Amino acid sequence: MLARRLAQIARMYLPVAVFTAAALYFIFHLVTGERGLLAYIAIQRELDDASLILAELEVEKIELERDLALLYDTPINVDMLEERARMELGFVRENEMIILHPKED
Repeated sequence: MLARRLAQIARMYLPVAVFTAAALYFIFHLVTGERGLLAYIAIQRELDDASLILAELEVEKIELERDLALLYDTPINVDMLEERARMELGFVRENEMIILHPKED
């Protein structure tokens, strides 16, 4: 009698329990898995950060192209060439004094 009652309960609730366990398993991996919702949010955040960096680099590229255009003019802009040589190569004249200031960010 008890065995028959347990079998009846098992037939009634076992499919529901298996379906619930499978659904919970897939929902858990949908949220926390390698390609889940949390991973998507993290990748989206990285994409936003990379987009900001790209925008900053594009502005810097435009500034460098403008400076480069000044160097490649038909008559060379001597002042610009001298300024770049001083900044990049550290050239100074004999009668000049260098005063270094700490960078303030």
